[in-house]
Amino acid sequence: MTRIVSLNTKIQQLHGLLGTHEVNEWETDFISSVWGWSREGKDTRTITERQIEVIERIWGKHFAG
Repeated sequence: MTRIVSLNTKIQQLHGLLGTHEVNEWETDFISSVWGWSREGKDTRTITERQIEVIERIWGKHFAG
């Protein structure tokens, strides 16, 4: 069964990984930036397709399965 998770939720879940050893320094910086741009995951309208691909990749590494 495939579950659909919104981009907002993915950003919020990734933000929860900050401060852990689960994400590397680059991922930490990227997640922090996206968190700020998207007003804590609430406004994803300005996130580019490339940024969405990166969010999907990082999220998939930690939450898909």
